[in-house]
Amino acid sequence: MPKHRVTPRLLLLTCALVLAGCAVAPTAPEAADRVGAQEALTSFLGLLAGGEYDRAATMYAGPLDSLQSFNPELDPQDAAALIGYACGQRLLQCLPVRSITPVGVAEGDDMLFNVEFSLEDGSLFVLGPCCGATSTEMPPVSSFAFRVRAAPAGGFAVLDLPPFVP
Repeated sequence: MPKHRVTPRLLLLTCALVLAGCAVAPTAPEAADRVGAQEALTSFLGLLAGGEYDRAATMYAGPLDSLQSFNPELDPQDAAALIGYACGQRLLQCLPVRSITPVGVAEGDDMLFNVEFSLEDGSLFVLGPCCGATSTEMPPVSSFAFRVRAAPAGGFAVLDLPPFVP
């Protein structure tokens, strides 16, 4: 009966392949989470652009205090009214999504995405300098960071709102 001899080179190659298989690709749940989070963000921003503030508010888990300053007469806990007012007055740029690009993971397990928006004519939304600043002091921005977090009850929650324009 022939003897099989395992050479150190063959053993090293086998170990390298096993380790590479473990380290190269994200696990299926991570990839699924990223896809689910991107779909939730796309839906949330689409609802805002379409004026469906009640539905969008159920997907938002970020702070509301800055929205309260836009209209102090509104109930500070009524996310739909606060978001609706800010979008309706064009303080928040609740525009159609042009592109969403996954960036990675932010603090904790929050997934980070960069979003570009389109204006009504289809051109790219660019937030220019504000409040007397020059473009050197405050360079124009066309890509905006959004965080999405897995919700405890399932699904995903968006933690950021569209860009604010004073």
